[in-house]
Amino acid sequence: MVSGIILAGGSGTRLWPLSSSAKPKQFLNLFSDKSMLRETSERIADIVPMKHQYILTGEKYMPLVKEEFGETVNIMAEPQAKNTAPCILWAAFMIQKHSGGGVAVVMPSDHTIKNGRAFHAALDAAVGKAEQGHIVTFGIRPTRAETGYGYVEIETSEYQANQTVVKLVSFHEKPNQELAGHYLQAGNFLWNSGMFVFDIQTMIDEFQEYEPELYHLFAAIDPDNRAQVARAFEQAKNISIDYAVMEKTKKAYCIPSDFGWSDVGGYESLHEENEKDECGNVTDGNAIMEQSKDCYVNCQKPVVCVGLKDLVVVETEDAILVAQKDMSEQIGKIAKQLNVR
Repeated sequence: MVSGIILAGGSGTRLWPLSSSAKPKQFLNLFSDKSMLRETSERIADIVPMKHQYILTGEKYMPLVKEEFGETVNIMAEPQAKNTAPCILWAAFMIQKHSGGGVAVVMPSDHTIKNGRAFHAALDAAVGKAEQGHIVTFGIRPTRAETGYGYVEIETSEYQANQTVVKLVSFHEKPNQELAGHYLQAGNFLWNSGMFVFDIQTMIDEFQEYEPELYHLFAAIDPDNRAQVARAFEQAKNISIDYAVMEKTKKAYCIPSDFGWSDVGGYESLHEENEKDECGNVTDGNAIMEQSKDCYVNCQKPVVCVGLKDLVVVETEDAILVAQKDMSEQIGKIAKQLNVR
């Protein structure tokens, strides 16, 4: 049996003010009439029925998830945000308790994938490898020397995208421009997608091997007991699944993938992934674009843009943003300072 673990606790500050701490990007309809969370759930539904999907989110987002799904999925509210390792381990124990184990697919809820058929081919290959007791990630074949993503290094540059399963050599932090160019030319460095497929017991065993303190915190509790879960999270370290397990395990494999993936990390990628007019503009709302090029405009009130290039113009009930399209990191920092609600 295959279960799904959907990560839906992020705050999406780099897409402020569209995304705010009150309603982050995973709950927004950015690419269709469905939220990104709903799109993620439906993306894996052919392999993972909704009754076997576990949505991990913050307690304050529980109403948003319930509004979206009702009782059709399993909703797990993290008492505290402690990065991805504690919540994935908690979900692994939860699935083991209720389903006896099997394979789990971990999906961030705020990514987009354009080619569903290619994604399912890669997912099928990953599930097959995970059933053999391995941990599989998806490495995205880079299309540019990107400095905003972490990378995974695989043992070969020869592969068939979405089908070949290769040994994962190491993880690499976000590079500078020169190093990113080297990664692109080398061919065996791929973007780290943050998606994983693994056998439940294998992942639990790897936590026991490489993060024993974290393992014992969650192994000692009933994953359904809210008070016990709260105490475990209180004591748990803030650590990602990459640092906790993936960079240490000897069971890591990678499927080099090409299925139109984006983490929608900021306005530049939001612009890139949406349909554009003949001048490269993306507009949502009542916008008049006069001699403007390659802009992203999302406004509730009528807006007139004259002579603009590579700008973001966003208007919500709470704020107005005008910025260069490539300033998402700075936008995120300001959003955190404002502590937007």
